[in-house]
Amino acid sequence: MRALRGLAALTLAGLAVAAAYLGLRSLGFQPRWEVEAPASPPPSAKPGRRLPPPPAELRSRVPPAPSTPPAAPDAAGDTEEGDAPQPEGGPVGSGPYAQIEFETYGDGRPVVSNSAVADEWRGQGLVLSFESYTAAATQPHVLDASGYRPPGSSTHALGPPLSGDRGLEVGVIHLEFPGRPRKVAFTLFGPDLIESFHVTVRSRGARLPASVRNHSPDMRYDTTGDGEAGKATYSPGGRSRFRAERVIVETPLGIDRISLDAWGPPGHVLLVDHVDINP
Repeated sequence: MRALRGLAALTLAGLAVAAAYLGLRSLGFQPRWEVEAPASPPPSAKPGRRLPPPPAELRSRVPPAPSTPPAAPDAAGDTEEGDAPQPEGGPVGSGPYAQIEFETYGDGRPVVSNSAVADEWRGQGLVLSFESYTAAATQPHVLDASGYRPPGSSTHALGPPLSGDRGLEVGVIHLEFPGRPRKVAFTLFGPDLIESFHVTVRSRGARLPASVRNHSPDMRYDTTGDGEAGKATYSPGGRSRFRAERVIVETPLGIDRISLDAWGPPGHVLLVDHVDINP
């Protein structure tokens, strides 16, 4: 009987505790063991402190964030060491079509023989300059070139500066094209003993590969009648044989500058005529 009385007392006590627990839960009470403990804050969350820098070994494995994207390779070709960037012109093909014979200025006036030129054909899309190896001249000249051309050909051509009794200077003629045409053609005249006339083409300051230009004989000046050795050659009075070469430069990138180097010093004669500019 004592055991039954004890069991009944325990049951009544348990029911009382359960009733009390349910009453507290109904009031919003939650036992401590039912509440999820909050995660400890990381060291960086402490006010007034910064994370210590990573170890040197780790830093060496993390690539730095790029400040600017790397420049893409220039599709036009490589730049020549020492070349100064050329000023940018307008959009490609923005200039007019023009044919320049150097017998008249851009405004129609007859040229003055052996005179310096620069902007006279700017309206036709051509600006001229000269880089001398031997003096301080900065402009090429329109020359009376009859002594370097076959009989019956036009009189004038573009060439290096004429320095009085000292003769022609040695250097580089620069043809600038503000309208950035896609195609330019011109004729070069020079001694046939020069194996290759040196022509450099640039677009946006980059030197373009030789594949953008084509050299062929200008058969208007083949006085031998047979295109000797695939050349257009002639013999100006009292001089060794000269060669006339038609150069065509073509690129969709646009042409900013063509430089004609007379390989100096000592250098050689190099004249230009029949310039065609095709946007």
